[in-house]
Amino acid sequence: MKLPVTLALAALVGTGPAFADPPSHAPAHGYYKKHYKHDDDDRGSYRTVRYYEGKSGVAYVRDYGISGGRCNRDEIGTVIGGVTGAVIGGQVADRDNRAVGMVVGGVFGAVLGHAIGDSMDDGDRACMGHALELGRPGVPVVWHSDGHRYRFTPHDDARGGCRNATLMVDGRRPRDVLACPSGRGEWTFRRS
Repeated sequence: MKLPVTLALAALVGTGPAFADPPSHAPAHGYYKKHYKHDDDDRGSYRTVRYYEGKSGVAYVRDYGISGGRCNRDEIGTVIGGVTGAVIGGQVADRDNRAVGMVVGGVFGAVLGHAIGDSMDDGDRACMGHALELGRPGVPVVWHSDGHRYRFTPHDDARGGCRNATLMVDGRRPRDVLACPSGRGEWTFRRS
């Protein structure tokens, strides 16, 4: 009598749940590895830091509101002004540790029109660059600057790692642009 009971118990234990890895589309599959950086702080304790991976491969600690459809110019302006070496002609001294994406180059007037291109400053260029780095296709990013209201919408990827985008200033006719990577976290506009 003991043998059949033992065999029955062994059969029940052997039919327990089988654990498997989640499918690749499931949020739990590598989510923390993809979106969080594990680091030791100065006290030797272990901490987890969220980061955002840009289109150019740069990992950003902040998204400055881009994922929510806005660009926080105040925070971006503080970061740009506080970066060692600052922004000189759209270039940042240490590209590997870039704090914010940036549109660089001097063709704004030719691509966007002189009235729009001349009114843009480094904060506006940073909002567009960060939207190109982190923005979802078709989701507009808005911000205000010097009395102007900007609405910048990155679109799907184009050839060569470029992205199509649309810029609307103060509700005027939208301008289509082609933005192409020119470095880690840097983008240039070309005529589309």
